[in-house]
Amino acid sequence: MDKVISADSHVQEPPEIFERLPKSLRHRAPRIVERDGARYLVIDGRRPRRLDLADARTTADDRNREFREDPSEGRDIDRRLADLARDGVSAEVIYPNRSLNLFMSPAPDYQLAVAKAWNDWAIEHFGPHRDRFAPVAMTPVHDIGAAVAEVKRAAKLGYRSIKVPITCRERPYNQPEYEPLWSAIEDAGMVLAFHAFTNSEDHYPEDWGEEEGIGGALDFMAMRMADGLNPVSQLISGGVCERHPKLDFVVVECGAGWLAWLLYVLDEQVEKKHMWIRPRLDLKPSEYFARQGFITFTDDPIGLHNLEFTGADSLLWGSDYPHDEGSFPHSQEVIARTFEGLSDEDREKIVWGNAARIYGFDA
Repeated sequence: MDKVISADSHVQEPPEIFERLPKSLRHRAPRIVERDGARYLVIDGRRPRRLDLADARTTADDRNREFREDPSEGRDIDRRLADLARDGVSAEVIYPNRSLNLFMSPAPDYQLAVAKAWNDWAIEHFGPHRDRFAPVAMTPVHDIGAAVAEVKRAAKLGYRSIKVPITCRERPYNQPEYEPLWSAIEDAGMVLAFHAFTNSEDHYPEDWGEEEGIGGALDFMAMRMADGLNPVSQLISGGVCERHPKLDFVVVECGAGWLAWLLYVLDEQVEKKHMWIRPRLDLKPSEYFARQGFITFTDDPIGLHNLEFTGADSLLWGSDYPHDEGSFPHSQEVIARTFEGLSDEDREKIVWGNAARIYGFDA
C-alpha cells in the first residue's frame, strides 16, 4: 500500500508557544508539578493528571509512543518524516497535544490567546511542508465574533481546517448564535473539526494514574469517544447542513462503529416523528452526512463492517500518532487486519482519497 494519509496525528506544542501569550495569562500555561513524591501534569480547568506511575508500566513498544523517546515531541521535521516512512504513512493532518484540553479553561481570554499562539506557530512550523502536513487551526467559541475573526485570520495564514470544542454544554451547536461562525468556515472553504477529548467541560477521572481505581480511565476513554455523536446529530438536526451545504465537517478520534446506528436512528425519527420535528429537512439526515460529514478512526473493524449503511466516502483513517491508543508504529498491520475483505476501491478512498480531496493533498 503506497499512499496513506493519517487524518488524525499530533504534535506537542513547544513550551515557547506560551511565551507568545500576554504576561497576565502565562501563569495558566500547562506545567508539571511535584506533590507528595508524585508528578502531575496541571492544565488550566482540568483535574491534575498523575504521570509517574506510567513510567514503570510501559513496555518497549509503548516507548515508541507518546513522545517517550522523542525529545523533540514530534517537532523535529526530519525525525517526523522518518517516523512516517517507518509507519508507511505519506501525509498527516496534525492536531495539538496538550492544547486539546484548552477549551476547559475557565478564562475565555486565555483560550483565545493560546489558540492564536498555536495557529501562528503550527503554520510557521509545518506550512513549508504543505504536501506532507496539514496542521489544524483552533478557535474557542465563547465569543462568536472573535471566533469568526480567528477563522478569517487562519484562512489567510493558509489553514485548511479549524477545530472547535467537540461539545459545548452551555451552547449546543444547533443554536442559531453559531450561524456567523458556520458561514465564515464555509466561505473560507475550511473543514470544521471536532476532536475527541476537547470538551468545554472537565470529565477527567479522579482515579487516572492512581495505584487503585474505580474504572474511571476506561470509562473516560469510551465515553469521550461517544461524544462524537453530539456534533453530528446537532449539525444535521438543527438544519446547519441544510443552510450551509458546502460546510464539510469531521469528527476525529471517536471511532466509526456508532455512525451507522446514529444515521439510521436520525432517518427513522424524521420519518416517524415528522409531526414534531423542526426545522423541516429537505433531505434525510443520512443524506446530509453523506454530502458533508466525515469520521476518522484508527482500529475499528465494526465501522468498516457497516459500509452498507454509511458508505466509504465519509470515512477517513488516522494513526493518532503518537498516542497510546493509536497504531504507530504498526499502522500497516492494523490497516491490513481491519480492512481485510474490503474492495481495493473502498480501501483507497478511506486511507487516502477522501482525505486528499477534503484537505487538498496532491492526489
